[in-house]
Amino acid sequence: MLKRFRNKMGSYIVEAAVLLPIFILGIVAIISVLPAIAKSERIVYQTADEMRLESISSAFVQSRALISGKVIARVKSSDSSIKGFIAYSDIYREPSGHMDEMISMNWRGQLKQPSLTGIFDDIRISGRLIGRAFVGYERSATPADRSIFETSQDGIPVFVFPNEGRKFHGKDCRILTSNVNIEVLTQKFKRSHKPCKICKAKSIPLMNRVYVFKGGDIRYHRESCSTVKRRFIQMDKSIAVKRGYQRCKICGGI
Repeated sequence: MLKRFRNKMGSYIVEAAVLLPIFILGIVAIISVLPAIAKSERIVYQTADEMRLESISSAFVQSRALISGKVIARVKSSDSSIKGFIAYSDIYREPSGHMDEMISMNWRGQLKQPSLTGIFDDIRISGRLIGRAFVGYERSATPADRSIFETSQDGIPVFVFPNEGRKFHGKDCRILTSNVNIEVLTQKFKRSHKPCKICKAKSIPLMNRVYVFKGGDIRYHRESCSTVKRRFIQMDKSIAVKRGYQRCKICGGI
């Protein structure tokens, strides 16, 4: 009995000798990575807070570049260990998926900090947030219900004019010839384009979005310009039907 007990004790000691270092290394690794996780969460919070403020203020003052600058300045000032941090908005009060008036923020950078193991001294971070702007007016369209968000976006794509018309069109419909691109007004852009005289686009401040028709037209317009009402967007056919759009009589919506 005593011999058997000694054999078990010996096996326990061997197992402890093998597992204890692994356990200690695991604890050290967790302790090392916790600061990086905390800093990443702080970046998410700061970005979300700036987007919340922008969602409110964009109803009065619009600037795609301004929100990016605010996020970069706030993150950099909060922690000196965050290096090479950049942020940019690729969607600013534009349609995205099933929703309109969306604002996005993308960011990436590096966390450079000493850790106990040396494994987490240099970590690359990146992320993306997207939210909806408060535009200060009552929407004429019926609010989206829960089923819209649960519907797959892999259905049949159709095209609608969000500012006028109640029809949905196929991609080859001859009506879809007057679409516009959304651009950011910069000095370089102004050198190759002319402001629309109808909507007095000449007074639009720099870094605001403007609208330019495809097909070589060099004039740029305000969103409120009567000509921009011809702008169309893509959405899933099932969503267009739920929102009250009907088939185009010319192309049949296909």
